[in-house]
Amino acid sequence: MTPETPTLAFMRREWRFLLFGALVMFWTSPGQTYLISLFGDVLRRDFQLSHTDFGGIYTAATLVSAAILWPAGRLVDRLRLGQFVWWVCVAMAAGAAAFSQVSGSVSLFFSILIVRFLGQGMMAHIAVTAMARRYVAERGRAIAIAGLGFPIAEGTLPPLITIGLTVTTWPNIWVVMGLVVAVTMLPTIPFLLKRTAGQDGQGPEALSPLNAGQRQWTRAEMLRDRRFLMVAPIVMTMSAIFTGIIFHQTHIIGTAKAWDFLWWSVCFAIFAACQVSGSFITGWLVDRITARRITPYVLVPFMVSLMLLALGENELWAAAVLGAMGFSAGATNPSFASLWAELYGTQHLGAIRAAAAVLSVFASALGPVAVGSALDATVSIEAIIWVSVAITIGTSALAWLGLRRA
Repeated sequence: MTPETPTLAFMRREWRFLLFGALVMFWTSPGQTYLISLFGDVLRRDFQLSHTDFGGIYTAATLVSAAILWPAGRLVDRLRLGQFVWWVCVAMAAGAAAFSQVSGSVSLFFSILIVRFLGQGMMAHIAVTAMARRYVAERGRAIAIAGLGFPIAEGTLPPLITIGLTVTTWPNIWVVMGLVVAVTMLPTIPFLLKRTAGQDGQGPEALSPLNAGQRQWTRAEMLRDRRFLMVAPIVMTMSAIFTGIIFHQTHIIGTAKAWDFLWWSVCFAIFAACQVSGSFITGWLVDRITARRITPYVLVPFMVSLMLLALGENELWAAAVLGAMGFSAGATNPSFASLWAELYGTQHLGAIRAAAAVLSVFASALGPVAVGSALDATVSIEAIIWVSVAITIGTSALAWLGLRRA
């Protein structure tokens, strides 16, 4: 393809592979914080857990997930995409169904570990790496289009689950999710990957001729690079803060802010719409002015959303808060994923992206326990949020310094 390929023409030409990416991103949801947190109150009630207990279990499971992802991420460079992702989806379907059998703290830990590793970890890693490797001139748009699956899930699943919890038990909901993962993913993967032989992410064999003159960094080389060390904090920032807030959203929104939680759940549709907008706008900008110039600014809307959450008193502010959060959430995916390919090439992109994913997962593990501990210590929501704003400003400035001459 050429850089002049219009977006609609690109989508018509590559719709199968892009749909594959969107479906995989949609079904990362059972392992995502926004979905698990919807069960937070019922899980804490059924197993008599405090905020700190539940956050600690979640953090421990997420840290183990990150440790496993470090070596497992390399498999994207070595295994055929079709076979690999099919078995990962089988495991996700089984893991979601098995979540229904949680009976205490230990089984809760292992259930969270399984869905976190497969969802937030491997499935998201597979989808983004496949898009970043397969496309060069359209890389930003490909990642943005495939990433549509995630905001669609964020906009539809929270209201459905919130309503579902009023008519049935939480184990039944997890069984249904496992069944739907199996029905929607397993039969479609061979069809969606059949059309293009070069879309199986096999390291050097998958390289585009457009990358021929670019240095191909190894993960070890990247970890010693000053640019990576200065960009890493901004990659971790939203994962930590957003995850911490969303993990405890039923308490923060329903109790501390005293906003109607069903209204908050409905506003996730606005989050999803703004995430789509942020993803497409950022993907378009990445293809034109590069991810290096975009990355330092992707958390500005998130910073605004935190300020609105701290200052807003009326629950109508929920729409603006989630809208601004959604825009940044959409912007981070094409900017960060494209940045690694721009800076370090695509030959070892699976291993390189796995390192970045581990940072994100590690940060998402710290968020819930940090916020949970603060809540148990009766620290005000406003204080937690203003500290988060300061962190966001600092890490964005550091990324700007690191990339200004990249």
